[in-house]
Amino acid sequence: MSQPKNLLTAGRQALIKQLETITTCNGYRTNAGANVRSGWFNEVLKSDRLGFPLVVLQKAKGLPPKAGPGALKLFSGFYVIGAVDVGLDDYDDALEELEHDLILALMPTEHVLPPWLPRGITGISVGAPESFPPGNGERAASVLIPVHLHTIIQGK
Repeated sequence: MSQPKNLLTAGRQALIKQLETITTCNGYRTNAGANVRSGWFNEVLKSDRLGFPLVVLQKAKGLPPKAGPGALKLFSGFYVIGAVDVGLDDYDDALEELEHDLILALMPTEHVLPPWLPRGITGISVGAPESFPPGNGERAASVLIPVHLHTIIQGK
């Protein structure tokens, strides 16, 4: 008998696939979905073959789990980080376009399970975006959006 898929992995992979839908063909303002990476943002920025706009899914601290009957509800944490490289002066518009797209792609609907989440993941929480200008050795402006996937891990 094979093991069922790890919901933590399935959730992360579903999040990546959802971010990859960010294209102008799908009604978004940017084509950031063509450049989605997973890893540590500062390490991804060091890559030789890096294009912009860029979206990085980075693991983050989760929220405290909640116990249930024979199960534990985890709130797996991620940072969705979008970056643009348009210079030091006029990055606001480009960064806001990307932020808008990221929010649209991640937007939960109250009391409705997002269709892109695998069974066993009961929702998504999106935190307040935080923007960072280029500088301090970084050439890109970025926006960081905290996200938590609500994942039910059942006992054996």
